[in-house]
Amino acid sequence: MQGSEGLFEPIFATDEIAPILSPQNWVQKMVDVECALAAAEAECGVIPAAAAEAIARLRADHGIDPTELGRESRSGGTPVISLVRILTDKLPESARPWIHYGSTSQDILDSATMLVAREAIPVVYSDLVQVVSLLASLADRYRYTPMVARTLQQHALPTTFGLKAASWLGGVVSASAPLERMFNDELAVQFGGAGGTLAALGGDGLLVGEKLASNLGLKFPLMPWHAQRVRVAELGSAFSLIVGALAKLAGDIVLGNQAEVGEFSESGGSGGGSSALPQKANPVGAIIVNSCFRRAMGLLPVLYGCLLAENERGAGEWQAEWQPLRDLISITATAANRSAISLANLEIDESKMLRNLELSRGNVMSERILLGLTRSLGRTVAHNLVREATMRSSANQTPLLTELRKEAAFRQSFTEDEALALFDPISYLGSAQSFIDGALAQAQSVLPRWQAIADRHN
Repeated sequence: MQGSEGLFEPIFATDEIAPILSPQNWVQKMVDVECALAAAEAECGVIPAAAAEAIARLRADHGIDPTELGRESRSGGTPVISLVRILTDKLPESARPWIHYGSTSQDILDSATMLVAREAIPVVYSDLVQVVSLLASLADRYRYTPMVARTLQQHALPTTFGLKAASWLGGVVSASAPLERMFNDELAVQFGGAGGTLAALGGDGLLVGEKLASNLGLKFPLMPWHAQRVRVAELGSAFSLIVGALAKLAGDIVLGNQAEVGEFSESGGSGGGSSALPQKANPVGAIIVNSCFRRAMGLLPVLYGCLLAENERGAGEWQAEWQPLRDLISITATAANRSAISLANLEIDESKMLRNLELSRGNVMSERILLGLTRSLGRTVAHNLVREATMRSSANQTPLLTELRKEAAFRQSFTEDEALALFDPISYLGSAQSFIDGALAQAQSVLPRWQAIADRHN
């Protein structure tokens, strides 16, 4: 994947995220790290100030072609080797010995990766703010709209669409918490030198590292993490969790969009057409989110496999991380963006929800009947009675109440008014409203923090 170029890439890279993940920006971030390192070393008296000033001028005037840099990197297995050579050639002779001083390739590229992630995460949260706001609105607006809850794709109990939306909301909020933590606390500079000891800097290594982190606006970790790839795996996991939570709601939208169900549809021009079938309006936003999740399922294991980097420098693990992590960031941004668009254009058919709830002819209330009969008949007898009645209802296509009225035990347990009241779905929603209130409160607590992150996007 190269930014938003190519035939397929634009589907999985938004206009906002593509420049951040572009080869040009990744090269720029590596140059930024080299310049920040030289400045830190000059502050500590490790290299001449004049050399740091000359290196700093490269930030705006390096002229490096990422494609050519990539080709030149084949022999060394990392773009930093060629990057340093090119930058060195652009420096005056007096400054050349001091660029990249005391560092190694992994210091530069890992730190650049953290800078890219810091720039990308606010883009993701700008759409997550919209997703959470829209879900909260749906949960509140439809908190009393009855629909059927489905377990194992079968009709189970009455619920409300508001509770379903609240469940989506809770999933997105929970899944997004790790990335928020990563953004605030775990985006750290990597600085260990050739073997993780910073030996080339003598006793100045820690001071240089702290100033480098400060110059870049990154955390300074307890230890170098060149051979401990937990940070990268955690970052990839944090992105993947968000994709998974968004795919959950997208999958429900796809199921609800089926003609036989008809409870949801994407409107307002967000739905996709068909090259062969003019009547179709596909839920393309939800489909793309599901596609992002399928891709994440293949990308994340690569990062976990890289946790086994050998000794003090992995033999291939580091290189294997680069593209999967970049693609995970891109599809997370895409999933968040498409989810926001899908939810903004989601049409809810309340009447179809009610009709679907009534399709079982009252069988969705069987748990309530069972509990009521258990008090007088005991669990086993009550279960057998209700079970047989539901089977006759299904076989005869008759209302469950009709079949239950044939049972003397049922007629003796409930008056006619009580029997009718047992089949009111709205009166059998338990703690649904409390759950909705809890999800809305949780959303209100995170939105200011997420908006603050989103505001970091320039």
